[in-house]
Amino acid sequence: MSDSILVKANKRIKPTFRKAALCLSGVYALLLLIYAPTMLTQVGGGENPYMDDVSEAQVTLNLWGTFHHSGYPLWTISGNVFVSALRAIGLAPEVAPTLHSTFWHLIALGVGFALLLHLTDDLIVATACTFLLGLPRTLWFHAVVPEVYSLSLVFQLGLIAIAVWRGIPIYRRLMLLALIGGLGVAHHRLIALLAPALLYAVLPEAWQAFREAPRRALLTALAALATGAAGFLPYVYLPLRAQAGAIWVYNDPSTWSGFWHEFTGAEAAFLFTLPNDLTGILENVGRTLGILWLELSPVLLIPCAIALIALPLIERRLGVVLWLAFGAHMLWLALLHRVVMPEAVAMPMSALLIVALGVAWSSLQVGLRYSVGLQFAALSALILISLSSNFVSALTSDPIGIQAIAAAKRVPRQAATPILMLPWGPRHAAVAFSVYVTGENADLRLVKHTADLAALSREGALYTLRDTFYRFPLTWWREQLGAAHLSAPALDVVQIRTVPQRADEALEIAEGVGLVSAALCRAAEGYRLDIEWAALRKPERDLSVFVHLLSAESDVPLAQADSSAPVYGWYPTTLWQAGELVRDQYLVPQAQGGKRLAFGLYWQPESGRFETFKAREFALSEVESCDSGE
Repeated sequence: MSDSILVKANKRIKPTFRKAALCLSGVYALLLLIYAPTMLTQVGGGENPYMDDVSEAQVTLNLWGTFHHSGYPLWTISGNVFVSALRAIGLAPEVAPTLHSTFWHLIALGVGFALLLHLTDDLIVATACTFLLGLPRTLWFHAVVPEVYSLSLVFQLGLIAIAVWRGIPIYRRLMLLALIGGLGVAHHRLIALLAPALLYAVLPEAWQAFREAPRRALLTALAALATGAAGFLPYVYLPLRAQAGAIWVYNDPSTWSGFWHEFTGAEAAFLFTLPNDLTGILENVGRTLGILWLELSPVLLIPCAIALIALPLIERRLGVVLWLAFGAHMLWLALLHRVVMPEAVAMPMSALLIVALGVAWSSLQVGLRYSVGLQFAALSALILISLSSNFVSALTSDPIGIQAIAAAKRVPRQAATPILMLPWGPRHAAVAFSVYVTGENADLRLVKHTADLAALSREGALYTLRDTFYRFPLTWWREQLGAAHLSAPALDVVQIRTVPQRADEALEIAEGVGLVSAALCRAAEGYRLDIEWAALRKPERDLSVFVHLLSAESDVPLAQADSSAPVYGWYPTTLWQAGELVRDQYLVPQAQGGKRLAFGLYWQPESGRFETFKAREFALSEVESCDSGE
């Protein structure tokens, strides 16, 4: 009995459409189960380059908007249709754009499965390799966030499949390559890196067709060129949406110069710089190999690399095609490593390596192919799942976007329309999502750093968030406005005034800085301290702020929220004018044993000994909860 089972296990399963569909469906189901905990289901954000454009994509696909250079109109159009359909049946606007990427990722895996099945004629090998294809961390990431690269992978694998597919007549193959290639290059220019591999794959048959029927071949070539050029037709979407007054339009594609600027990605031109010498090129090659090391893990990368190197010995033409495709991407990353995110550029490299592994694996004897090969594939899958899931989860659970929206909610609404300036990036797009999509902050006027801030400051109260000053410090604001006086009217929020707010009477604390008022309340995150400082005269020394949570018996802090200067460290006291009122906010975490909260000012003279000026102390037993709306 056991012998018969072993014999069956060692027999190659002949692929049929039904069996192939069942196997691919099983791969889809298993991968979706693995992906589910890592799916982006909130507004995106984060400091990691992987997350730079995610919240922008969420806004774009919910508003029939336009995306940043080079526009990606095919992805945008399909995404808007997809998201509109999902939202019509009740799906959340944060989740629907994610599923658009998941859809294209599954299509890419389906194309990869068909390619592997065609090349190996082995259902088990094709299924196992397709499952592995879904697990490298960057491919996984782009399956669970709204981004353009899952659609790119569809084009990349599709073009390779068409080029090497046996049995497709050459004229049909050329037209298919032109159609898919035109759409692909229009979608993302780097898909043109496949051109040498595709030309090598079809050139012998194309040349033979030309020799047999030159007129037909030339007409086909002209038709192919026209078909490829037609792939750029979706770009009419950009000016049409701009002229229609869409809410979310990147720059101004309604004019020819604005359209051409975005179409060519001109604003990224400064990144197109070659390494200075051979050392720089070799360093870039090393970085690229390091990316593949992280994507596939050493356990999978080494056999894949061996398979790719040896592939011409198994199938010469296929091996050279994969070499050329892999080499073109390696050359790009060696010369222009940082033009776009290198990990995304390396995605097809990982896919090509796994395809090469599948072909080499299928060349082994049947018994060895399944007894050893499947165990190796299972081990590789477990390693990739362990590495990738933690990496992707950390990115998709980053709270920066949500925190930016919460901070925007705290912007004071006393002004008719408060103006919030956030520089272009994940925080800006996250808050835009709350302004234009969910409406949580619909009463805010959101602007970018390129806006005319001087004119805006005359129209209403001007605010930003505290982290903005890392990119645009106080000196930048003064250049934009002529004068800039800072205040923190709410937690993580900074107000910028061209004329300082005047203070009432204040109790002097130190060096001409006085205390107007202070209030402490208990929030979920800790204790929130609201302070109003005043400059009784122009301070001559930069004073720092201490905020200490203390026990009943000791002045050693249990927790603290000290700052090098008021207003989150961005507004030194020597910049204050006499009579100026400066609001300040602090959040102190709770700590076991905390009974008191003390705050005040301090400075450190050259002797190194701190001089402390206590302003006030609160008994925590008397502190009430903050307002629920704060």
